[in-house]
Amino acid sequence: MREHDADITAASTAMPSRCAVVRILLMNASTIAIYRVSRHGRLRFLAKSARCAPATEPRCAKIVSVNRFVQLVHTDAVALRRFDHTPGVVHHDPERERAAGHGVNFVETGSFRLRTTGPWREIATDCLFVTTPGMEFSCAHHEDHPADSCFSVSYSDEAVESARSSVTLGESPVRPLTNRCAFLRRALQGCVPGDEARTEALGGALLWSLSAGTAGHALFRPGRLAWYAARVDRAKAMIETCYAEPLSLTTMARDSGMSVFHFARIFGELEGRPPHRFLADVRLAHAYARLRDGAGVTDTCFAVGFGSLSHFVTTFRRRYGSRPSDIRRYRRGVVPP
Repeated sequence: MREHDADITAASTAMPSRCAVVRILLMNASTIAIYRVSRHGRLRFLAKSARCAPATEPRCAKIVSVNRFVQLVHTDAVALRRFDHTPGVVHHDPERERAAGHGVNFVETGSFRLRTTGPWREIATDCLFVTTPGMEFSCAHHEDHPADSCFSVSYSDEAVESARSSVTLGESPVRPLTNRCAFLRRALQGCVPGDEARTEALGGALLWSLSAGTAGHALFRPGRLAWYAARVDRAKAMIETCYAEPLSLTTMARDSGMSVFHFARIFGELEGRPPHRFLADVRLAHAYARLRDGAGVTDTCFAVGFGSLSHFVTTFRRRYGSRPSDIRRYRRGVVPP
């Protein structure tokens, strides 16, 4: 798994008997960088020059690709990519690589070895790899034809900087995969062009989950994760639709086919907040919209599902920093004191 600046594609050329083996990095359509490969597999930079025309390349040249990249969704803040290796083509790992930006990389299939500083580590489907701009690392594969594939979530510098006050990624580039991260990865893998807003929201949630730094419970198996994720999504859909009704944890758990406390634990671990807080946030969002449209405070309180006016006012002020009545005054152009 590796990303080069400007999506560099690598190639290897075996020269005639007395010639050195070189590695050719195609920087773009007109420029190449040439490295010598020693018998120990180390690379030494030789030159950067204009790319030769096909007619001038040695007849014995054998092109070897590094990675295949497929861009899935791209926004100004977040990009989703999947990359693997060209089937049937011999793969060579560069001695050292430099990360182009911020990213969270999940191994979908296979494994490889990774080293930043210190000893080599095996990277498989039960962990993830976090990169930062300029970070140097090395990757190695056991096979000439690697079968690993990775799913990458890349962030713009502006997106990470805007979240830096509340998000701390820490210093460890290799993290154990948590159920929360696996749940978010599953949701991100389902994003397609047209889901840009959802992609950015899920990408931000992934940053938050890394900042939390909690390992949670034992990692669920893929089938079990899919089963739990479907029921959490079902519960969220019920809350979004029936938020004004007197929903109880028992009702949501029964609809999901789980016991009350097991449902609460699974929902909180995968969603990142317990069911009652998710319900309160949905109700408050609808209350804010109604107040902006001119609805009265008391009517709004009971219309969105709160059973106590005093509790609604206290919760609303804690969430938005203003009283519900202030929102109506702001709408009429009254400046708060």
